[in-house]
Amino acid sequence: MHETLEELQMTSKKHIRGDLKVYFSFFTLIFILLANKISVHITAFLIFSILSIYSIGWYYLKLLKIPTYFLLPSLLIIAFFIPGKSVDMAFPFKPTKEGLTLAFHTALRAYASLSILFYMVLTTTIPEIFAALKRLKLPSFVIELSLLIYRAIQILMDELSRLDKSANSRLGYSSKRTFINTASLLGYSLFIKSLERAEKMNLAMEARCYSGKMPIMKEKSSGYRVVVGILILLTILWVIAI
Repeated sequence: MHETLEELQMTSKKHIRGDLKVYFSFFTLIFILLANKISVHITAFLIFSILSIYSIGWYYLKLLKIPTYFLLPSLLIIAFFIPGKSVDMAFPFKPTKEGLTLAFHTALRAYASLSILFYMVLTTTIPEIFAALKRLKLPSFVIELSLLIYRAIQILMDELSRLDKSANSRLGYSSKRTFINTASLLGYSLFIKSLERAEKMNLAMEARCYSGKMPIMKEKSSGYRVVVGILILLTILWVIAI
């Protein structure tokens, strides 16, 4: 049975609830982007991966493979094209030490940030994030744009899951050559189908008299101990660790 992202959000187990979950995710994401410590990035990735696995199960690791396909080529470019001292390897093109170091740091920061975003997306519904942003007194156009982007991510993941199951059932990943061919076809089909789904979403919203304003839901925040414990741990690592 096909399970949509909305179903995962509604059935996921939650240690943190209410507006606190949204604020905590955004704040931790900014913290990770500012912190330049390997230990902070690794710890954040492990913590939020554990929270996501607890919330929805091992399906989180399957989702984590998706951005890897886009991140890996960028890391290879960084490793091989950043100027510096070449590493002795039995290849015609050799990476540099500076490039490998930068690629390693970039990968850690990227996966730490992705784990935070995945945790929020997998456990937070659109009404919840809308209500949290609304209470911050942000401009309405910022909130509406954020919601559309957030909804587009859901559509993208839902369509990718459908296409991936279809390709896998037709042995689209049976060899390296077919894998590359299937991945290219999936990328094209994903783009087209996502546009179609986005258009249907817009028509559905207009049919329900959507005018840019949504009702605000209210849920009591909980999980303060978990939030404080994670922030204290990351702060300590930022101050004393490498």
